[in-house]
Amino acid sequence: MSALSAFFPSRRPPSTHSDLLSDLRFSLEIMPGSRKYVFTPTARAEIISKLYTAFMGQYPHLFLPSGVSQVPTHMLLSEYQISVAFAGAGREDPMTPGRPCSHIFKKGESCYRCKDCALDDSCVLCSRCFHATDHGGHNVSFFIAQQSGGCCDCGDEEAWRSPIRCPHHPSAGPDDPQDTTPRLILKPIPNDLPPAPNYPFRVATPPDLKDCMRRTIGFALDFLLDTLDYSPDEPTVPQNEADLRLQPSADPMMKDQYCVVLWNDDKHSFEEVTKLLVDMTNRTPDEASALVRRLDEHGREIIDMNSNVNRLLEMASAINQIDLGVTVRRAYDTFCEQVIGVIIEWLLDLTRSRLGTDTLVIREALAAELLSPRRRDAFTKHLTPPCALNLDNEVANPTRIDTLLLYHTRLWKRPRLSLKEVYASVISVSRAHKLAIAGHFANIYHRVIDAYLLVDREAETSIKYFALQLFTVPSVSGHIVRNHRLLQRLLAIITNFFTNRIEQKRIAYPGSSTQGSSTTTSSVSTGTGNITSPTSATPINANGSIDVDSFPFKSKRFMPVFSDLRYLAHTSQVQDLIAHTPSYLSSFAATCRLFMCLNPNKRAVETHVEYETDAWISVFNVTLSLSRVIKVFGEAFARATSAELVGAIGTVVHQILMVCTLAEDRLDRTKFSVPAFHWVEFAGGRYHTLEFDVSEGWVSFHHSLHWLLAELLKHVDLLSEEALRTVGVEGGLKEVFGRGASEQAILTIMDFPLRVLTMIAQIRTGLWVRNGFAIRGQLLHYRDYMLRELCYDQDLFILQTALVILPPDLVIVAILDRFGLLDYFSGSYAHSQYEGPQLGSMVEEIFYVFITIFSENANASKMPMHLAIRREIVHALAMGPCSFSDLVKRVAERLVDDPSFESMLREVANFRPPEGPTETGLYELKDEAYDEVNPFFYHYTRNRREEVENVLRKRIEKRTGKKEWEVVLPPKPFGVNEGPYKSVCKIWERDIVIQIMFFAVWNVLVVTDASPAPAGAAPPSAEAILDQALHMVMLGVVERPRGFSVLAAMKRFEGEGKGQTLLEVLWKLGEHEKYAKLYKSRIDWIFSRLDAEIPNETARIRGLTAKDGLGADGQGGRMDKDEQRKKAAKKRQDAIMQQMKAQQASFASMFAQGGDSDSDDDLDNDDGDASMADVNGSGDEEEVVSFGTCIVCQEDLTSASAASGKHFGALGLVQPSRLIRRHPDMQTTFLNDVLLSPLSMDRSPNLNTTNGSTHAGSSSFPPAQADLLDARSTSPNFEGFPSAYTRFGLHGSVCSHLMHLDCFQVYSVSIRQRHRAQATRNHPECIPRKEFICPLCKSLGNVILPVTQPDVRISLNTVAFPDWIRAAGIHILKSKSDHQLAALQTKNGTGEFVFWSAQDPGYSNMVKKNAEKDKDLDGGKMLDTLMVITKSISQQSRHLRDRMEPDASERGAGLYLPEELVGYTIAAMEISQRGMPVDTSSSGSIEGSMMIDALSESQTRMIRGLLACLTKLVALQFKDRTDEGRDAVRQAIIKRLLPEWSRSSLTSFSYPLLLRDPFTLLVETAAVAPDLLQHVLVLTYYACLARSVIGLVYILSKSRSNSTAQTQQRAHEDIFGDVHMFFMSVVRHSPVFEHTATLAFETFGEARIEKLLYAFTLPFLRRAAILCRAVLPHAFLTPDFGESKDVCEYNRLLHILDIPPLSDLPHQDTLQNALSSWCAHYGHAHSASQLNCGVLLDYPGIYRLARLPLVLDSLFNRQDRALMCMNCETFPIDAAICLVCGTTVCLQSSCCQDEDYLRGECNMHTRECGGTIGIYYCVKRCSVLYLNSGNGTFTTSPYLDAHGEVDLSMSRRGRRQFLHHARWEVIRKTWLSHGIPSMVARKLESSMDSGGWETL
Repeated sequence: MSALSAFFPSRRPPSTHSDLLSDLRFSLEIMPGSRKYVFTPTARAEIISKLYTAFMGQYPHLFLPSGVSQVPTHMLLSEYQISVAFAGAGREDPMTPGRPCSHIFKKGESCYRCKDCALDDSCVLCSRCFHATDHGGHNVSFFIAQQSGGCCDCGDEEAWRSPIRCPHHPSAGPDDPQDTTPRLILKPIPNDLPPAPNYPFRVATPPDLKDCMRRTIGFALDFLLDTLDYSPDEPTVPQNEADLRLQPSADPMMKDQYCVVLWNDDKHSFEEVTKLLVDMTNRTPDEASALVRRLDEHGREIIDMNSNVNRLLEMASAINQIDLGVTVRRAYDTFCEQVIGVIIEWLLDLTRSRLGTDTLVIREALAAELLSPRRRDAFTKHLTPPCALNLDNEVANPTRIDTLLLYHTRLWKRPRLSLKEVYASVISVSRAHKLAIAGHFANIYHRVIDAYLLVDREAETSIKYFALQLFTVPSVSGHIVRNHRLLQRLLAIITNFFTNRIEQKRIAYPGSSTQGSSTTTSSVSTGTGNITSPTSATPINANGSIDVDSFPFKSKRFMPVFSDLRYLAHTSQVQDLIAHTPSYLSSFAATCRLFMCLNPNKRAVETHVEYETDAWISVFNVTLSLSRVIKVFGEAFARATSAELVGAIGTVVHQILMVCTLAEDRLDRTKFSVPAFHWVEFAGGRYHTLEFDVSEGWVSFHHSLHWLLAELLKHVDLLSEEALRTVGVEGGLKEVFGRGASEQAILTIMDFPLRVLTMIAQIRTGLWVRNGFAIRGQLLHYRDYMLRELCYDQDLFILQTALVILPPDLVIVAILDRFGLLDYFSGSYAHSQYEGPQLGSMVEEIFYVFITIFSENANASKMPMHLAIRREIVHALAMGPCSFSDLVKRVAERLVDDPSFESMLREVANFRPPEGPTETGLYELKDEAYDEVNPFFYHYTRNRREEVENVLRKRIEKRTGKKEWEVVLPPKPFGVNEGPYKSVCKIWERDIVIQIMFFAVWNVLVVTDASPAPAGAAPPSAEAILDQALHMVMLGVVERPRGFSVLAAMKRFEGEGKGQTLLEVLWKLGEHEKYAKLYKSRIDWIFSRLDAEIPNETARIRGLTAKDGLGADGQGGRMDKDEQRKKAAKKRQDAIMQQMKAQQASFASMFAQGGDSDSDDDLDNDDGDASMADVNGSGDEEEVVSFGTCIVCQEDLTSASAASGKHFGALGLVQPSRLIRRHPDMQTTFLNDVLLSPLSMDRSPNLNTTNGSTHAGSSSFPPAQADLLDARSTSPNFEGFPSAYTRFGLHGSVCSHLMHLDCFQVYSVSIRQRHRAQATRNHPECIPRKEFICPLCKSLGNVILPVTQPDVRISLNTVAFPDWIRAAGIHILKSKSDHQLAALQTKNGTGEFVFWSAQDPGYSNMVKKNAEKDKDLDGGKMLDTLMVITKSISQQSRHLRDRMEPDASERGAGLYLPEELVGYTIAAMEISQRGMPVDTSSSGSIEGSMMIDALSESQTRMIRGLLACLTKLVALQFKDRTDEGRDAVRQAIIKRLLPEWSRSSLTSFSYPLLLRDPFTLLVETAAVAPDLLQHVLVLTYYACLARSVIGLVYILSKSRSNSTAQTQQRAHEDIFGDVHMFFMSVVRHSPVFEHTATLAFETFGEARIEKLLYAFTLPFLRRAAILCRAVLPHAFLTPDFGESKDVCEYNRLLHILDIPPLSDLPHQDTLQNALSSWCAHYGHAHSASQLNCGVLLDYPGIYRLARLPLVLDSLFNRQDRALMCMNCETFPIDAAICLVCGTTVCLQSSCCQDEDYLRGECNMHTRECGGTIGIYYCVKRCSVLYLNSGNGTFTTSPYLDAHGEVDLSMSRRGRRQFLHHARWEVIRKTWLSHGIPSMVARKLESSMDSGGWETL
């Protein structure tokens, strides 16, 4: 102590631990009053500090680093230990062989499930363990933990089928310490548990420290329980003040200070509760919103506290009226509850803390206290309140954990989740701890279920779900079933809940007595009775009545109770108990008896059912849940002996008879009667069978005991004659039933499933239509693919069993009697109870039953699971390829969940991965698997059977050349040669079966022949009946060839077919004119097989028909006639086709000289071809050109109509854009991208070398080694492009549809009318923004652009370039100064023209001035639509532009249209084509090798339209000149390019040319002087070269050479020549700049500089090519490059544009002079430093979106800040990743909402990043969000699972998802093509939802 006292300076001596605890107790007692009942962070810190002080006692050095005596304020111990890395805290736990991982999942953490490795669905792996183990080719699922509390099962041997060999958690070796707790526990576990045995990192812990720890934890737990004693079970509001004051309270002063507490739920939205709080509590919206967020996070929140009781009660009652949980409690009690919230937080922290290196000792101390009884000592001042739980009478020796588990409902969200995590950490200490906790949980399980089913408001945080972690462990489940009788108690819970024995919100268990000793909890008492132990003689009390309309059936919470029962019964130990202990099955059968014959139906004959109740849905939910448990119970008997199985069958048979014979009062006697029998005559015999008419009686779908019996009968290996003989049963399965039931009793058992089958047949036939949708819904559920094996297939199997245990003839007669078809198969066709179509359908249905029970062998042979799965998959895929989702809908649920399902799928099917953006993965059956297909498979409907038959016939026809109708598909043999069902095949030797087949065929022939029609009309369902009858005959031939053939040939039938045998009637069918073609081949096959058995009889029948002239020749003649008819039809068809071809040829000849299409609009391609017929002609007359039709009035649009004043234009959209990227000068990554960029942007890049591409390996799906590739990506923002480096501009686009201007104005009016008529709708267009929707393609638009054709009369200036420059210079020198033009150029010396600016005030003045004189007023209106939009955008975006502009009041202000509209649009067009191979499908070119060949006509038309607008703006300024000012502007452009020729000094152009974008000058030239394009192109290209050098100097001076890609040698000397000389000559005019440039050149070297120069100037050439091709397509044609097609794109472009390469510059004197003057001007400006001389170059690489990981779950495994929202600095619950810049934002969350505009963070971020458009990946929703100007839409995710399917919201199967290249590319193209506004508009246009686009 003296040594430690230095660390605790104090005025008093060190306290004993009792003093510390007393201090803690005193503090907690006085704290509520002393703090005036207001709980603050300081109070929390004080409580935690005192708890730690008492907990550590005199040994803080064992918990804290040296020199630290206490945990820092406001920190938790585990957090502090991690922050200082105390004893390894914060790192992964060291490897301990034999110990499981037990990592507890936090909310939002990823967890994995491998179905191939895991024992069941509850076994999961954390990310670390999953990636450390090999699961290649396994069926892996991926989930996000929705709550904390689950734990990783790695290292737990009981969780895995086979060792997964995790390197972090290896199995214990022979020399390692072992956990010796046995797996088989035969008695309850004591509460005093030993320490975990196999843990090597123990620290010597002083005994007094252990005592300190335990006493502190014990005190904390007791305080927690004492406080919760006074808490209510559920939120309620007292009726009045008196009730409020009578509430139990722990307040010793009983002070009248009260709190209103609001409780969280999932019913009410944030907005609703926020509004309520604003109204009720006078809070501001911000305060209310913050409170609601805390409420959602913590689970409850105090909303008011004062002493005005009436005010508080009024507030609480108002809140309670909307069913929002609210309580009013004394402030003292509420404060104490907040204290226990801190205590629980502290307990959770203890489970995460360590004592030195020992992480278990604290958890062991906590477990010991949890398993100790509560201490009630002198400090407990008050008596136990009446609302406190008293478990003394219910549980022997109750402990703290018992009470705590039951008090879970009294807690709120956060403490609940924390406690679940505490329990999870305690059970992970050792197997003994898990068993002990499980025992206590089992003891009070019934009370937990009471609370879950009847009380708990927050079911999702219920402690009931803790059962999943216990019940699925084999050793635990065996222990709690064997030693705590949990299985029987669960059955009792189900029984009493569904019989509605509910009293005071507790399930009551009446009528049984308490038995058992005090040492084993054999009975659990409740308030009204006891649950009897399974060892007592009292069975499950199933005598209560069931009402399907009562609360229990309507409750949706019962499903997890059945799941718990199924989990328990599924584990190996419990399966053994069920198999070997008869009482378990007896109890379960008694429970099943309760649900027998629920919700019966009676056919409505004359009137429709008045009220269709939906109770059947609830009943189906319950019985299907029960049927899954039945499946598990039945499977348990695979472990039984034959004697045990025989006993079980006897038990179930007895229970069935008790119900079905009404021996007990279970069924409603008004609907069900005691079975009565009658005599039936059929086939010459009399049969005593049950009398019942399904058309008139009550029939239920639900026969759970029959399903249980069917499951038991499936263990055919235990029921074989040999096996039964060993247990004294000599008579086989028949004697098993005969021991306890007579023949009539067995008929009664069989009859109930038979009634269901008959009812189903009648429903399908249409006899029950008046019962409404409810009966149809029940049928669909019962026969549903996924569920039918639980119920419908069981009924069929019971019938198949009846064939074995009863005389087969009796069974068949019973079936015929129940179906009402005895007369039909006796020859009395006309006497049936059914009408014509119904009769045929019923016959078809009964044949389906016969074929199934005679030939279905899966259950009869106990087919192994993997073969059953194979069979189901083969038959599901036989209909054709399908997706995985469609496949699993066709297969039973249980088979899909089996681990071998997907491996078997790979074995029998080929996977066809999705290739296109809309495709899904498909599975296609392998060729060899088609041999296993049986068209009469009993899961096929008639339509599917016919479909499969056609598939099989076509395959054989293709293989053998036979005609389709000649193909015979022989049936598969039954194949059961042993076991009780081998005798099923004897049925084929019974006369009764021959009679059924005979009359099936005979009746069809008789009705057909009796028909008045010439050829005979077939009766309803004739083909289906004949198909089935012939299939039965073929089955008989295959199964019993001798016996069947003799009967078929010898047995003659009376009635109308007197004297006929089955063979004779079959032969007659084969010769029948109507049926011969379909059935002749099958009948021939039958006779060929019978030839070996009865040759004389078959020869006799063949001879008879030959005599009648109906032999083979006759048949052949008939077939010849068929062939002749076909040939004649084919000849007529050929003649018609020839006639159509001739008409097409004559039509095409009228337009033979036409070129290719002028538009990518498929509506006017023909007109376009005609209109451009002679575009290259030399005629003098101007040809009339057609552009298509107006999409409103459908009139032809021609150049003549435009000339006559009826103007038309193309619908277009001008939108603000921030697409174009500046090259970032600070990040080397992007410089590397440029250095590694492909040489040709019009060819597909090598994805493996292009950084930032949509990942390598996109050719295969799922991509190989995806996890490895993702592991290498560590970018903090998903490699997104920084949004600060973007260039603003306007992008123009057209949808290719044209409209008259007049029609456009009428259409605009109709849009306004629609907006007025649909006032509440969220419309796709915004009228204030002048938007509209194209009526045809629904694209968004806001302008209408003029439509022009290239002027073929304009040709390029052919003067040689040097001569042209001299001539131009001389002309400049001679020309007079043009003062009008000089006034129209901006005053800042840039050379820009004011009339081309968006905000030029002179435009509106000119329009007004020229309005009266202007004949072309309509043409001006089109220009006006453009100017209005550009002006509006320009005024709002000045802050986004860095260009020198005049002030807003001056002329020339705003966006400069040639640069920021036309130039920007062309640049965006070029960017979108980068890296794209040339695709000429939309351009109309037959072939092409250049990017410009892929331009569509609508794109080039739009460019010409924009240029026409620029030309029109010039004309407005120069109306008085004949050339409309074009020559003046041309001269000004040349002066700007050749300043040295101008007589004025350089000061007139004070702004250096190299600071302007040279492409802008090219656009200006195209607008006014297209003939000069060639020469101006050369000048602007060289200006671009010089400008790129300057820009590169700025970039390279900030980059590091050693981190950029190396380029070994130059590759483009032929283009660039002496790069060094050019480089230095550009910069030599500024000494400072020259020095910087010299350093950069020396650092990076000539090869890299050359590559950069190549990359940065290539975009200019591509853009120039687009412009030139659009303006003068005939002058810039693509030459035939021949074998040099693959030469680099740069050379090809220089060749097309006829530009001399830089290497030729020494021979170009004029160019040298121009370059010299430009560079000198820039150098002087740079030296003077008067201007910002920085040049920002556009990014020249392929544009990429942010790099999402290849595997979606990699997003959740990242430990960095990539998924953190930087705004609120949290990891969002619902995150969205901006795909443009890679930033993570909160999706639809109130935390980052813009309060002023009520916009979410996605919209807010869009303004800073993409401008008006945004594109986000919504992580948890697995969808893509597109935003445009406040509207938006969601589209499917680019991720697909391994089966090639989208998994929305990760909700389908939780499969791992992989990025699909084609889908990702669609998103990229939509973004690059500026298609987001139209996409959003189309989605909104297609919906009339008025709730806003967010609800779509």
